[in-house]
Amino acid sequence: MRIVSSITGDHWVLALRTVLAVWLALYVALRLDLAQPAWAILAVMIVTLQPVMFTGGTPPLGIIIHRCIGRLIGTFLGALMGVVLIALFAQQPMLYLLAAGAWLSFCTFCVMLLNDEPASYIMMLSGYTATLVSLTAIGTGVDNIFDLALARTTETALGIGAGFLMHVLIVPRFGSYALPSTLEALIEGAAGEVRVALVEKRSRAVLNERLRALMGKHQQFEAQHALARFEFRRFRRLLPALDRFAGDSLALMTGLRELEEAVDRLSRCEGADEILDALQAATLPFLDALKEHGDQLPALPVLPDIDTLVAPQARVMRVRATLVRERLAEVVRLLHHGRALSLAMRRHRHARLIQLTGRRPRRTRHPEYGVARYNAFRVFIAFELLGLFWIHSGWPSGYLSMMLLGVFIVLFAKAPDPAAVVRQFLTGTIWAVIIGCLFSYVVFPAITGFPLLALSLAVPVVIGTLMTPHMRYAAVGLAGAVTLMTLLNLHRTYVFHPTQFINGGLASILGTIVTMVTYSLFRQRTPAQRLETLVAAYWRGLERVTRARRLPSRAWLESRLYDRLGRLLALGSGEQMLREAVDLHALAMCLWRLRRLARQSGPHQRDIERWVFDLGRQLPRAGRDEKAWQRLAADSEARAAALYEIEPLPMALIGEFEMLSHLLRDLPGAAAQAREALAQADDEQGAMDAR
Repeated sequence: MRIVSSITGDHWVLALRTVLAVWLALYVALRLDLAQPAWAILAVMIVTLQPVMFTGGTPPLGIIIHRCIGRLIGTFLGALMGVVLIALFAQQPMLYLLAAGAWLSFCTFCVMLLNDEPASYIMMLSGYTATLVSLTAIGTGVDNIFDLALARTTETALGIGAGFLMHVLIVPRFGSYALPSTLEALIEGAAGEVRVALVEKRSRAVLNERLRALMGKHQQFEAQHALARFEFRRFRRLLPALDRFAGDSLALMTGLRELEEAVDRLSRCEGADEILDALQAATLPFLDALKEHGDQLPALPVLPDIDTLVAPQARVMRVRATLVRERLAEVVRLLHHGRALSLAMRRHRHARLIQLTGRRPRRTRHPEYGVARYNAFRVFIAFELLGLFWIHSGWPSGYLSMMLLGVFIVLFAKAPDPAAVVRQFLTGTIWAVIIGCLFSYVVFPAITGFPLLALSLAVPVVIGTLMTPHMRYAAVGLAGAVTLMTLLNLHRTYVFHPTQFINGGLASILGTIVTMVTYSLFRQRTPAQRLETLVAAYWRGLERVTRARRLPSRAWLESRLYDRLGRLLALGSGEQMLREAVDLHALAMCLWRLRRLARQSGPHQRDIERWVFDLGRQLPRAGRDEKAWQRLAADSEARAAALYEIEPLPMALIGEFEMLSHLLRDLPGAAAQAREALAQADDEQGAMDAR
């Protein structure tokens, strides 16, 4: 009753799309006398229902197009690889097991490394399609391997086309339709943060909560802009600008964090109110204009010159005011770019404004090689062990177990707890075997013609589709639909072989059980452990910034933040960890600016670079003692104080030292986040000592 009461109108429309697509694919497959009409239905179910497991409703058209293209390419490459495997190892089963297992492991390795890129989905399809084609040929006869590969590709394309057509014709859902308004909401939220930093005094808890809300708006923008390339033609020419601002929005959050600290530090100086009032007078009209949804791009505010506001002898105030002005100018520039992009998306006549956002950035990935290698290892072990059982037992239907193992073990490799998902699949597989037996014994013998066949198949398809949007039953519904279509012989509906069906049902259950056992025995690192590894990567990034001879580019640092924050969000990180990630990035950017400014400090360059190098060595170990962080912050303040004696006054350099001291003093959770970096350093030192 609970699942029935939670079925919405969107779910019924999704069921209607799926049923009509299944009918169309089945009708065309039967009319063209294709070898396995069930494969066309499988393509419809997987392309349509797999995204539903993650969206909880009708997937946006952009996701459907993305999956359709990826499935076409992946199926073709997988079918080609299946032909190669049979051509080389058809008469040598042991070598076939090694080669097929190696290919499946390689594809799994790529799936884990490529994160959510389109190439990840293509490699997933290539991996298990190769095993499907080659194992089907071994189970039914290797002489028709080319026909099987062609049939698999043709029927998959048919199913993809039917599913895509129904999603386009029946109430299409566009995920990026609200992209302009989402971008405007992000800009307005960031503008509100600037106002809070300049005008209002808020506690750190309130600022953290506001940053969390802003991160939520960024996540929404990120999800929608990824679909723009597939859904709207008018957005495609803006893709470089959209990609650029996806990274700029994270730089915007880092700038807001630093602006808060700079304003807080300036406000402690006597007479700072006059400076803040001047900055407010120049900035607030621009921030107010961002809240208005007009057709004009507000001009960038002209910030006042600090030299006209601060007396030359007030050296401390001049430095802190200059730092506030620099951070404010950077944040305002990013807000201006975002508003220009939103106007270009809403009005064609503003298309020229997209030049303000620059070119598409080159993304720097942070691959989790350890997780990828472990997944590839357990895939290979499970495939080889089940293959040995199949070969030595002589079980004719054992290849079906191998097929389901190959599909499930790659399909859910990225799930936080794949064993739990496969347990749901096992339930769906058992129910599918029971329902398939009912269809084969009772329903199909009474069928006369295509209309009755279509109506009979509509029942399990609708049930499976309505179950999939609910997280608790998603895997059960999808597994039931997939397994049922695998077992039913839709090409010869009037012929029923009990022995063949029982063997196929047992093989399906066995393949699912082996997959579940594999995930249960070979447990990979938990999401919490992977999150710690990602945060530890920020510490290694700090070390590179401080200790590398060649200073990395700012674009590289921002790209690292962009990729790692995406992985943190995908693994379910909490608000505090996201805040710490932004703070650590702000610390890295501050150190990067120090090294860049040191090159302009003349005789002080070597001394400053040596100090930054030493700081990078101490940061990981400072997590053991909070007093160490206070000591480092005090040291940074002392360096800033010493620079006040230099003429001419290096205001930018002093400001960065003071900002660094503030970040070091206020960085939350430093001890917890330094733990893994410290343990890794101890292990490396122990290995060197052992040598």
